[in-house]
Amino acid sequence: MTIHTTQLNNLPYRYSIYKKNNSKEYCVFLLGALQQIENVEYFSQYFSQYINTITIELPGTGINPPLTSRYCIKDQAYMLFDLLQFLKIDSIHLAVFSYATAIAIEAYKIHPDVRSISIAGGSDGIPEAGRKNTILMLSDSLRNPKQFASVFIDSLTVDDKNIPRGKAIVRQIKNKVSQFNENQLVSFCENTLRLLGFKPSYDLSEIKIPCAICVGEKDPYVTLENALELSKKIPNCSFDIIKNADHLIHLEYPEETAKLLSKPILQLHKTINIDSKVA
Repeated sequence: MTIHTTQLNNLPYRYSIYKKNNSKEYCVFLLGALQQIENVEYFSQYFSQYINTITIELPGTGINPPLTSRYCIKDQAYMLFDLLQFLKIDSIHLAVFSYATAIAIEAYKIHPDVRSISIAGGSDGIPEAGRKNTILMLSDSLRNPKQFASVFIDSLTVDDKNIPRGKAIVRQIKNKVSQFNENQLVSFCENTLRLLGFKPSYDLSEIKIPCAICVGEKDPYVTLENALELSKKIPNCSFDIIKNADHLIHLEYPEETAKLLSKPILQLHKTINIDSKVA
């Protein structure tokens, strides 16, 4: 894995490109709030079996420096467009986790050739039921990083013996988040403030491309109801539930999550049928 860095309009980007022979289109893979390219290589490699893949940390995400929340979600979508223009990438499929859902929604109206959108554990903004916990996380993030790590993970997970490696995953993520440096914590705050104020700039019924949404059956943050509501707003959108999973579906069921995110790409190219352990 080679990670590239560049600056456009004085803003920093990190990205990694995985080439697929004879493929002209790209899967553009955007990450969740506290993820970085190195942690999601399984997915990047998975998508690149079928199509060129570029995994991106936009300004203010991953381990890039914080981006003030004076820049809105739509601004970040324009930043994505700037990078794709710089790299001369035209036709794209968007595959996104959680936070990046809002960026993908805005990117559809900005980029002239978005061919599909796939979303894992995402909603069009912070769900109403999650706003209080999100505000509590903001108050803890800089004052008490260890408390923040606990509140953060507790808001995304459930204690359920049927979730594979559930306790081990929670321990691992809590330990990682509790060791975040100040820049990473400030980035979380700025991105959260950005998302708290987000509302799509258009009616989502205007999305005319194939879309797919998958969600963990027991996700306490982006609930089944939240994700289903988003899917119903988009005319050509499949909806899949990964059983015995919470918000961390990418860690609990990486293969199933990758298959579901790939579904619109493969359907458009009539490649193979996708068989997944979903409800």
